[in-house]
Amino acid sequence: MKFLKKAGMLTFVSILLLVILSVPVYAKKKTPTKDDAKNGVVQINTVFVDENTGKHVVCGGAGFIVGSEEGTEYVITCSHIVNPSEEAKNAAFEFYEIPNNDEAWSKINLSTEIVMEGDIVVQAEQVNSSPEYDLSILKLSQPIHTRTPLTVLTNKDYDLTKLPYETTEKVYALGYPDRIGYDSAVQYFTNEQIVMTAGSIANLLSFNGIQTIESDVAVGENNCGGPLVNEYGYVIGMNTLSKDGMYSCALDSTVIAKVLDGFGFEYSKVYSNPKQKEAEKKPASEESDKAKDSSIPLWLLIIICVGIVSVVSGIVTIIIVKITRKNDKKEAKKGKDDVPKNEALARYSSQDNLDVIRSLGSINSQAPGTSVLSGGLNSLGETTVLDGEKVDSQKLKLGTLVRVKTGEKISISKGMFSIGKDNLHVDYCIKDNGTISRKHAVIRQAKEGLYLEDANSTNGSWLNGRKLVFGRAELLRNGDMIKLSNEEFEYRA
Repeated sequence: MKFLKKAGMLTFVSILLLVILSVPVYAKKKTPTKDDAKNGVVQINTVFVDENTGKHVVCGGAGFIVGSEEGTEYVITCSHIVNPSEEAKNAAFEFYEIPNNDEAWSKINLSTEIVMEGDIVVQAEQVNSSPEYDLSILKLSQPIHTRTPLTVLTNKDYDLTKLPYETTEKVYALGYPDRIGYDSAVQYFTNEQIVMTAGSIANLLSFNGIQTIESDVAVGENNCGGPLVNEYGYVIGMNTLSKDGMYSCALDSTVIAKVLDGFGFEYSKVYSNPKQKEAEKKPASEESDKAKDSSIPLWLLIIICVGIVSVVSGIVTIIIVKITRKNDKKEAKKGKDDVPKNEALARYSSQDNLDVIRSLGSINSQAPGTSVLSGGLNSLGETTVLDGEKVDSQKLKLGTLVRVKTGEKISISKGMFSIGKDNLHVDYCIKDNGTISRKHAVIRQAKEGLYLEDANSTNGSWLNGRKLVFGRAELLRNGDMIKLSNEEFEYRA
């Protein structure tokens, strides 16, 4: 009977907690940013395979993913990247020393690949292209699950007079640090090397019969084909190599959306920015706000719920205490005969412990020069030796690097001092140079002095004009000039 009462009480408490916890809690949705768009940018390479020398890159460029993460993904890019001219192809074949016997060049087939990571690629098939728009749509052979398709900002009815963006708005072109071609030093860039170039919209017009966004963003072969995004990371255009005087041109997203919708492709698109959406929802939500005002305030509901939980917890506590006391009384009666034995054992144990403590005290008093290894809270930040002396830990001062561009002086304070652009994993971070690798170079301390070693960087390291070989360190001397990619430093001992 008592068991049933306890079970019933526990069931009641469980149901009450479930009701309280089932009240919906709405988390504020994260507002997208321009930096989120980097994860949707990809590198496109147009390549050919020679049976004797392997795969070769003819040309490459930037593009961006649209579509569904669960379904088919597509890549938008410039047509001239996927369909290079005969002149460009022949220049590549000549560079790779491919013989043109019996017009062999004309028989070489090109293919398109999307770079996933390093030289790991995904094959892509061209769905359609337009030389007039310089637009190419590629279909991926499989989704890239580490990338996120971008959202296109457009007009619902393709109305060019009511575009959801206007002049003077901040825009950003996404691409890579350098052009990609058959003669490029780097033919495969990583996602961390994506470069963002900022500017503002200058004009929204029809240029050469094509709806175009003109801006003062710098666009070249390194970022053409990539997206032009706004501050929320929404795509408003595709960067092209066309120029109108001093302004760069991008194919308007309304044109891109109309083409994608014409093919019936599924992709993410919006008709306004997040702040505009909130403004549109305000009139529609006024009535619901009034209804909320007439209901019980949220703070009062919270107080009521807390009160109910407190009362229930008190009842449960009282029941548990009563049950525990009854059990203790029963155990006390059962163990009444064993009390003398337990007391004797307790006295015996206490005497033994006292002897041990006295022994430890005598040992400690006989060895005053010995310090316990775990010195407690007071020993934090210090090194304790066996005779009780303490040595304060201090930073090393091994030399100074002077950054030529800014005059900044960097103290080499560690025996292994790393330089790069990943501020979480290097000792000196170069944030304002996109050509620097995450961990570019390392300065190591040795018996003879300091050594400079390249950390397998993308764009290389130099000492006094001589490029360092990965895995081989070079001794530093006072006045040596260090060059990491295009960033120069002077070493002072």
